[in-house]
Amino acid sequence: MTVAPTPTWPICGHGGCRGVVVPRRGRCLAHVDAAGRQISLLSTAAGSPADYRGVPFTPELLEELRRRSQRILYEARFEQAVFTGDADFSGFLFSGPVDFRDARFEGAADFTRIGVRGHADFRRTAFEDDVTFDRGDFEGAADFSRAEFRGRVSLTGTRVARDVRLDMARCSGPLEAMIVSGSEIHLTGAVLERPARLYAATPRLTCRDTTFLGPSTLRVRRTQVDLTDANLAAQVSILQHFGPFYLPDGTNMEETRPLGWGSPFFAELLSVRGVDVSFLTVVDMGLGPCQFFGAHHLDQIRITGESLFRSPRPGWGVHGGIPLRWTNRRAMADEHLLRQRLESSDRNRRAWTDIDDDLPGTVMEPAHVAQLYRQLRKALEDSKDEPGAGDFYYGEMEMRRLDRAETTRAERWLLHAYWLLSGYGLRASRALAWLLLAVCVTVVLMLGLGLPDKSPSQTVTGDLPPSGGKVTLEVDTPDPVLTLPVADRFTLERFEKTLRIVLNSVIFRSSGQDLTTWGTYTEMISRFTEPVFLGLAVLAVRGRIKRG
Repeated sequence: MTVAPTPTWPICGHGGCRGVVVPRRGRCLAHVDAAGRQISLLSTAAGSPADYRGVPFTPELLEELRRRSQRILYEARFEQAVFTGDADFSGFLFSGPVDFRDARFEGAADFTRIGVRGHADFRRTAFEDDVTFDRGDFEGAADFSRAEFRGRVSLTGTRVARDVRLDMARCSGPLEAMIVSGSEIHLTGAVLERPARLYAATPRLTCRDTTFLGPSTLRVRRTQVDLTDANLAAQVSILQHFGPFYLPDGTNMEETRPLGWGSPFFAELLSVRGVDVSFLTVVDMGLGPCQFFGAHHLDQIRITGESLFRSPRPGWGVHGGIPLRWTNRRAMADEHLLRQRLESSDRNRRAWTDIDDDLPGTVMEPAHVAQLYRQLRKALEDSKDEPGAGDFYYGEMEMRRLDRAETTRAERWLLHAYWLLSGYGLRASRALAWLLLAVCVTVVLMLGLGLPDKSPSQTVTGDLPPSGGKVTLEVDTPDPVLTLPVADRFTLERFEKTLRIVLNSVIFRSSGQDLTTWGTYTEMISRFTEPVFLGLAVLAVRGRIKRG
């Protein structure tokens, strides 16, 4: 329990009471005589500031306040107040800021349908039993930083115009919340010991260094979620919630957008850096800005549904003096950050989104991003999403190709060739284009140099002994020759024959056709290269349509 600070107001002192004294009465509201209590309550009902700092409230005293004030309080101050039984604030309207700092609720606390026309301050407040803020309406911020909740917490149907802060708060009981916030919801450093279910429609949900000790579900609408350094000791699921929230009675929760609402159309996960994600499930979340560098057990994360990554912007760039077109693929934010740093030309950098670095000063190398892609690929392969894992394999190979620290020069040349010929076995169109080019080149070479004028005839030669006897004959086939003028070599008849020869070479078959020496070597080369291009194309098609 946090020790309350020393009161800065004149205290009652009756039996150690820390309650603020009623003016000119020398005692607090709980210990003043009947006349003094009546005067104080009538003053509050007339619109004077409600100052009850440090006052010990019994259920009877709170009920009297409720009745006399008609549940309307102006600039209410309950700092360090103690509520010895159940506290019923349901339906209260706080016409101005309300202060419950360092207050203690020893019984259940009911704040159902309260209205606050200013800042609500519950910092370091201790709730020993269940507390309910259902359908509360806060026109300012609601601050529960370092509050302690030992029972069930419910904030269903709560609307807050500005920030909701639960920084360093501890929830020992289950948490049920359905909150619409016009600014941000902060759970930085909070500890959730029991199962938590949070429905949030807010521009940003910050869970930095938050500890989830019980199974938890975060359903978000148009929200950016930051999980940096969170401690997931139990299963945590983050889901994009489509459509409006519905309250338990079936009514639609109002989502009038307060000023400051600026979240993206789709919910997004911003960061899992420093998180052991083996207990994390992400469903239908945008992962375009999500930074993974520093996450642990990334190969065990579960990503399902339409979880979208950002692609390089379409267009042409230049790499090593060679024009290239950026491939449409899913790329993690860490690669976007790396490319922004490594790309030498402005044209190339424009293809990659300029993302705010969550850890400025941290130097990522291609080897780091390759490892991230490798682990994410394994996670998708384990979930039987082979096509989805293909883009991560492409990203991994790209990082290996760019890595000059751990990839040898020979390996980088091999990766360059693999990328150029087939997009690492994932771009069927590229492999088919090379196959078509190889076939065309082979046809031209065969027409011009490989196909002879006509098939050579066999000749028989021998010597006849003068004295008769055994005759030895030698059968010889002369080499095919090509003597036709160049213009006569490119005819339709020769093209048809050449095409059959080339197509046979694609599937490793010998044509059986007599060829010139140039033609023989051309066929040998084509029988090796063209089936390779065909195989790469088949591999790419299979990778895109395979389903586990």
